[in-house]
Amino acid sequence: MKLTGGCATCLGNTRKINQDAIRYRLAQKKGQYFSVLAVCDGIGGLEKGEVASALVVRRIDEWFDRIVQWLDIPEADPEVVYAHLKDAAEEWNLAVCEYRKSHGVQTGTTLSLLMLLRDRYYTLHVGDSRIYLCGKKDWKQLTVDASVTQMKNGRMKTYLYNYMGKSEELWFTSSSGPVRGGDLFLVCSDGLYHHLLQEDIREISLDGLDEKKVEAACRILIEKMLARGERDNISVGIVAAKQKRKWFERRGE
Repeated sequence: MKLTGGCATCLGNTRKINQDAIRYRLAQKKGQYFSVLAVCDGIGGLEKGEVASALVVRRIDEWFDRIVQWLDIPEADPEVVYAHLKDAAEEWNLAVCEYRKSHGVQTGTTLSLLMLLRDRYYTLHVGDSRIYLCGKKDWKQLTVDASVTQMKNGRMKTYLYNYMGKSEELWFTSSSGPVRGGDLFLVCSDGLYHHLLQEDIREISLDGLDEKKVEAACRILIEKMLARGERDNISVGIVAAKQKRKWFERRGE
């Protein structure tokens, strides 16, 4: 399969600071792919959420750069790489905790990370950002929001009970599965999914989808959410898996 991806983020119409951070990385060797797509949403009710999200995304970049120096993409065991990723996430969480302590601030960020190696996907999730798997006929949420709804001052409010930087012991959820031709993965902050419709995903065609077109699709999704009244920062990334056609199929033989 061939992977194509991209991402975009937007301050929005009402916020003064974009506390979201998002990153897409891709490496390939001998027609095989290794990819990471991650979004971090700084916790708005705390301080310096934009610092926490940027810190984790920067660490993800550094981790990816180190991995691709030695990773044999066609032969590597995905489970081993995933174990390495989970260990790294523990370190990223400690980095946020250290920043919180050294600067005397309460801060934190969500993390929803998608890793793809050849024909397998893996997720690592903390908080209430989301990862969706959109197939040819349906879509499903691969993550579970770490939030709880409670009554406060006569109104129902939603609170996060888990995020990066909350404590030195990191608790995260994970999932894995096969990647099939025609699959589309969507990773986003809550500013995107509040008003997201299944029809929005169906309108994204995999035909001729290159990196520029993926990024354009992300920007179109953001514009739709703004038009529907979204007030939060909005971030979204897409990874599309397209089945490669064989040489004789391309020639129509």
